[in-house]
Amino acid sequence: MEQLLYIAGQFPTVIYSTLLGIVAIYWLVGMLGIIDLDLTPDADLDVDVEADLDTDLSAGFGGLAGLLLTFGLTSVPFTLVISIICLISWLISIYLQLYAFVLLDSAWLYYLLGSVSTVLIFFISLPITGFLIRPLKGMFVSIETISSHNLVGSDATIATGKVTETFGQAKVLNEGAEILLDVRCDPEHRLSMGDKVLLIEYSKGSHSYIVAPFPEELL
Repeated sequence: MEQLLYIAGQFPTVIYSTLLGIVAIYWLVGMLGIIDLDLTPDADLDVDVEADLDTDLSAGFGGLAGLLLTFGLTSVPFTLVISIICLISWLISIYLQLYAFVLLDSAWLYYLLGSVSTVLIFFISLPITGFLIRPLKGMFVSIETISSHNLVGSDATIATGKVTETFGQAKVLNEGAEILLDVRCDPEHRLSMGDKVLLIEYSKGSHSYIVAPFPEELL
């Protein structure tokens, strides 16, 4: 364990160690309900990919949309894709540090190869991530399909510390399975974790539900 921590703190592995730490904090804070975890496929990114494809097919793809399409990183939440990329890059960097970089005696060569490897590791992690998330695509498409008009009128329980016009999540049971949905509410309502709410409308643009306090007469 001490050796692992030492290697994780050395250049160039420390770069991916830092990114992985940020990702871990993000998921931890999200599970505590402090921030809104985005677990729906990013429709805007999918649209951008399709637009790039239609606009200039012969010229190839560029930028983020091109990378997503080329390596099959669409139809899965972008936050999950980034998290897996960071984890894979960190693992590759750890093994390079452990079995290759330790053999380098020259300091300038060490930092030169370390800098180059940081970029190469990132691109190597892309096809690996695409392969790993392939089985997940159907699952998230199903969740996105469920997260539509099908659940309007259902009751749910707030899972985050608060719900606002731009933030919030709630748990709802669908055919025996608990689903975490993005929810929003009007400023007049004060909702907090554990409150029971009613899903009254689905916003396709934000992929979220508009909720209101569950009617007291129905409790």
